[in-house]
Amino acid sequence: MKRRILALCLLLLWSPALVKAQQPPPEYRTRQSQCRHEPPTGTALQIRRTDSGTKTHGYTAERVLTFAADAGRLNGGDILICTEYGRVEIEDSDDNEVRLQIRMEGFGEGSEEPSEAAARAIAETEIRAFMTSDNGRLTVRVWHPTLGFTNPGAQPAWVGVRLQVPARGAYRVRTEAFHGNVVVRRLTLAAATLRGAVGDKYKGIPGFLFGTELDNVALAGDIDIDNLAGLPGIRAAATAQQVPLAAPIFVKARVVGNSRLTAVTGGDIRIAIQPAPNLGIRAVGESGTGTVRVGIDAGVTRDTVGNESFRVRREVLSPDFDRAALRIEIRAASAPGSVLIAAVPNAPLPRPR
Repeated sequence: MKRRILALCLLLLWSPALVKAQQPPPEYRTRQSQCRHEPPTGTALQIRRTDSGTKTHGYTAERVLTFAADAGRLNGGDILICTEYGRVEIEDSDDNEVRLQIRMEGFGEGSEEPSEAAARAIAETEIRAFMTSDNGRLTVRVWHPTLGFTNPGAQPAWVGVRLQVPARGAYRVRTEAFHGNVVVRRLTLAAATLRGAVGDKYKGIPGFLFGTELDNVALAGDIDIDNLAGLPGIRAAATAQQVPLAAPIFVKARVVGNSRLTAVTGGDIRIAIQPAPNLGIRAVGESGTGTVRVGIDAGVTRDTVGNESFRVRREVLSPDFDRAALRIEIRAASAPGSVLIAAVPNAPLPRPR
């Protein structure tokens, strides 16, 4: 009798329906990623490559790929980086080299063989990395067409990307990074489109850490940062429940060409623009429930009315905005977060000549 009961229990344990019910949802199993891109045009650079191979440490695994090439004859360029889970860092190099580091990490919690599961998640994550020269400009594209998960455990492979490019010339930048912070440092931006969602997640710490940051950049075109929009046809826009979790946005910039800066998220927004005698600024801050502060040197406040989405709205123009030799228009909007836009000199600036 006991044997029959044991056999029945084993049969139920291994029944296909039960096994299927224990499987994680499809989005948490190895699958096609949300990074859908094509190789760039142009001539491939002569690249020096290294590959650490996959190394395991306890229940984690790691693989680091590095790429380096001479970009001394190139001026500015186009950068595209997409990673579902992982940080993105883009910054200036101190020489003529372009350097790319891709760090893949796997975590095997929830698996009977954690290090094996972590290594398998990395192996199931394909990487695409290209560096080309196209009409005297540098092109860099990095994405992963597949995303590996541990099973059981449903832990994704994290793909962190760090890129250094010569500061010479202006760059068009596009990033798609939905679980991890994004930062662009000390580059001139002819254009930028940044699509994100939340920052870094650490177990035991409520919420998410860090955000989307433009650090000491020079603006020379249209900059569009949106941590709520998703990707049409690929990733849905943030739901009402997800909006408050969206990563904050920080911008510290100077303006070198007529520009438009748009920043949309569910977290706080902080924008600091370096004032200049010939710079005209039109800034609009919007929030649903947070505070909005706009401080422009000698700025004039316009009467504005909010709407259902953004009850708090403030618009400030610098004097003679329409006649300024150099102009920037700023719109910063956060439904639940606060917004601060500032362009205030440390000391009086000379009048434009």
